[in-house]
Amino acid sequence: MSWAGQRRAGIAFGIVAVFASLTALSWYLFIYEPPSCFDGIQNQDELGMDCEGVCARMCVAPRTDALWTRAVKTADGVYHGVALVKNPLPNVSGTDLAYVLSLYDRGNILVAERRGTLALSPGETRIVFEPNVITGERIPVRALLKIDGGVWERSEALQSTIRMRLGELSEETRTLTAELENLTASPIEHVIATALLYDSEGVLVTASETRLDVLPARGRYEATFTWPEPFERPVVTSDVIVRTDARP
Repeated sequence: MSWAGQRRAGIAFGIVAVFASLTALSWYLFIYEPPSCFDGIQNQDELGMDCEGVCARMCVAPRTDALWTRAVKTADGVYHGVALVKNPLPNVSGTDLAYVLSLYDRGNILVAERRGTLALSPGETRIVFEPNVITGERIPVRALLKIDGGVWERSEALQSTIRMRLGELSEETRTLTAELENLTASPIEHVIATALLYDSEGVLVTASETRLDVLPARGRYEATFTWPEPFERPVVTSDVIVRTDARP
């Protein structure tokens, strides 16, 4: 090839190279989307679509069952549905977990049910409390909690920011107190405390719940739990479980 031909070919090649570079740059800047945990594609080192590997979301939700579920009478035809739930994983949190709490009579016929959602921090043990379920003349003898759905993601366990000191139970007045102390320099909103009273066999006798809109920074609050009717069985032990809820 002559020198002039080589020159023309070099210029053409340069123009093509510049055009290709500009096209690639435009594609990269305006069209290309790097792999992420929200692109709906199984890429990177994900084990499923946008789950596990570098992504925090779990591909398969862990089985989460209630440690126990009870129906406790508060008045004639009125019961609380109470369940104790534990997150089985110490480094995974669950959000928007749908639950159904059902009450059954002696013939295993459904008396009533309540639905809701809950969240579980890593390794957390918490109470599901559905108050004042109207049962009429039917008596619930069995309760069941089913948990399904939600989003499970890897996360770190957080230290409790509320210290609880349990007071004495007075069976004469049917009252129990517990002091809640905010250990942080910031207010804590939507504090929920649930009192649980057990018999000698560790079976729940009754429960009560109180809510506090704000626990001031470094502040203390004495929660008082009361029951309108005498306990059906002698109470041997008591406990209060405290949590916070982002929803009012």
